[in-house]
Amino acid sequence: MKRLSSTILVAFFTLSLLAQGWNTNSKMSPWLLNKYEQQQAAVRENGGPLRSQGLSVVNYILALVESTDGDATIKQKGGVVWQDFGNGFCAAFLPMDSLGVLDQCASILRMEANEPCRPLNEHSSKILGVDKVWAGEDQLPQAFRGEGVLAGVMDVGFDFTHPAFRHDDGTSRFVWFWDPFEENDNPEEVGKIYNSPDEVLAAEHSSDAEKKDHGSHVMGSMAGRGLDGRYVGMAPEADLIGGHVPLGVTLDDAFMKHFEKFLASHIKEDLLNQLLTLKYSDVFDIVMLNEIFKKADELGKPCVVNWSFGIHPDFSSDHSAYETVLNTMLGPGRIVVASAGNEGGNMTYVKKEAGQPMEQDIYCNYLYDFQIRSKMDDPFFKIGLTFEYLEDTIFIDMHDVVAQTAFNKVYTIEGYGVPKSENYDYIYEEEYDPLLFPFTVEVKTTGYVGDKAGFMFHLTPPPIYPRTETIKGKILIDTPVELDLMGSPEDTGTGVFFSDDNRRNSRGCHLGTISFPGGLERIITVGAMHQCSSFTNIFGNPTTTFNYGSEEGHLASFSSCGPTLDGRVKPDVVAPGHNILSVFNSFYSSLLRDIEDMTVYRTNVFDKEYAMWAMSGTSMSSPITAGVIALWLQANPNLTPEDIKGVIQRTSHQPEPEFSGPDKNNYYGWGEIDAYAGLLDILGLTGIEEISKHQPAGMKFRLEGHTLHIDGLDGVASVTVFDLNGRPVLRTETTDGIILLPELAAGVYAVQVGKQGSTLIRL
Repeated sequence: MKRLSSTILVAFFTLSLLAQGWNTNSKMSPWLLNKYEQQQAAVRENGGPLRSQGLSVVNYILALVESTDGDATIKQKGGVVWQDFGNGFCAAFLPMDSLGVLDQCASILRMEANEPCRPLNEHSSKILGVDKVWAGEDQLPQAFRGEGVLAGVMDVGFDFTHPAFRHDDGTSRFVWFWDPFEENDNPEEVGKIYNSPDEVLAAEHSSDAEKKDHGSHVMGSMAGRGLDGRYVGMAPEADLIGGHVPLGVTLDDAFMKHFEKFLASHIKEDLLNQLLTLKYSDVFDIVMLNEIFKKADELGKPCVVNWSFGIHPDFSSDHSAYETVLNTMLGPGRIVVASAGNEGGNMTYVKKEAGQPMEQDIYCNYLYDFQIRSKMDDPFFKIGLTFEYLEDTIFIDMHDVVAQTAFNKVYTIEGYGVPKSENYDYIYEEEYDPLLFPFTVEVKTTGYVGDKAGFMFHLTPPPIYPRTETIKGKILIDTPVELDLMGSPEDTGTGVFFSDDNRRNSRGCHLGTISFPGGLERIITVGAMHQCSSFTNIFGNPTTTFNYGSEEGHLASFSSCGPTLDGRVKPDVVAPGHNILSVFNSFYSSLLRDIEDMTVYRTNVFDKEYAMWAMSGTSMSSPITAGVIALWLQANPNLTPEDIKGVIQRTSHQPEPEFSGPDKNNYYGWGEIDAYAGLLDILGLTGIEEISKHQPAGMKFRLEGHTLHIDGLDGVASVTVFDLNGRPVLRTETTDGIILLPELAAGVYAVQVGKQGSTLIRL
């Protein structure tokens, strides 16, 4: 059969989709359109509007909306604008029954919502630490500890009482915090906002602290003061700001009540006697980020916000409006740092090049999904699927799928297992009848993003397949069409991989696994380095962490790699993310029975016992990088995301010789971040030939008035002190590490010790 011209294919494909109900002209993102279709199906099955407890049910969904008339059309159709981002964009609660009508309104340009994110170490091993954290206080430039900068974290499981988040006098370092689950009588506030350090400390913890621990550890790595001076975070003098983000949750009654109050104060009176429900989406995240930046502007301070959460890439996800809104928020002194993701050890992405056939291995759990994406003008291909103990190959003609299904409608095909064999241990003892238990493949369209059409494949094996084993098969495609295939990560419970070497290769890490929002251009995206494999716990017992196969000094095997689904090179930078010691949430009850073996330090402070422990993941490398950027913002509060990327590009180092050179790569980005070299670059000291770009090993610097003490100095050493203009203001020698400084003006100075390195001091 001759291949049709692309023009004919475009017309035929578009007509097919429109005829079958796949609205290629919808202003809704695919995920939102999917939820609308599900809502309408439920209405049809119910024979009319949904009712519960004798009341009509009004389902709302939180979405980003781009419009030309502000909130006029949104309000007319029963929606409520929650936050106006300017430039025609807002976050709004939209009645799901009205989405189809809004879709036809000329003033509505775009409606977008996507699946909520989740913490990005949720399924990584929680492990102990090491004798000395990768950096600790020793490598922090002593002139810069984050003063005057806001260190922000949006996460789950915060312990406000931990000493790492307090000043020496016990007062809180938090200046503002938003907990959307807390009770509040003010209907204009969803949850509760704590507007002062006293209010935060009085609250003691976020509302989820007994069930979650992630945020405390993340905040501690970014800007904690440690415990008894141990395991200090990157920016220990920064002010703290943040919020509890309900990551990956279905809204419970407590959260819903706050939205009900808010909606009830804004919707039409005739809706007040109806039952209100809400479907959660990722839009909440960007609303909270906007509130944090607004507070930073009010305080007149630069702010860097860490996002150690995300979602596995998906061909049906469309975040174009999300990125547009985010880009307007970011700028001088407004920075977001995000985790790359923890799916690098799983080969979940493969690309079939144009003109090449494909015979791709596939490894699955008992129930599993994978996706295929093709260009809109070229969706006609055949796919073969064969698996162990499947008698014949299952062939699917995607032309039939397009012709016979509408958007989100399922196309099903069956295959049959082999007869009972002495070589196979069946679940059922009786004779297996493959006709009664077929192997089913369900295919549905998932929408289009840009010029790409997506299809979801859901495969269900018969009972002869053991649920405890990985099933191996092959995907067979012989067509000139260019295709992308996306599996699902193991933490979904329906893992599909295209390789059996998951987490076993030294560097990690498979391409095409960057999580959202790490793939966004102006976000600083961080991968994780494996820098330490063993530690000693508080009982003195040597312990080796579970090693996925990566080696010290290399990328951690779980760290996600680029490119992004739209071809961007990510991550931007890497930092330690394996066995990172930080704050343990003292209110967290789920692991109290295990904390003894997992603790590396604990002590009693403020009449309570507190501890430090370790976690691994890009959730840990991201706040380390965010803390470093807080130090840089102290040196220059007006740095933009692009400025910071420039510093990273000029001063980071590639861990592997294979990637030496100026080019960014999809494993390490521009390399491992260097806090000190970055500060020298920002301060303009890199042009002074005498100044080393590293700090002296094994030395500590402390000032007593105008006397500089260098602890750990061995023997005679020359010492030169430079001002920020590069002029030497003192040249001397020392045998005891004590240097009397001249009467210098207050400010920052660079101290060069022989050829051993330099550091920064503040007088």
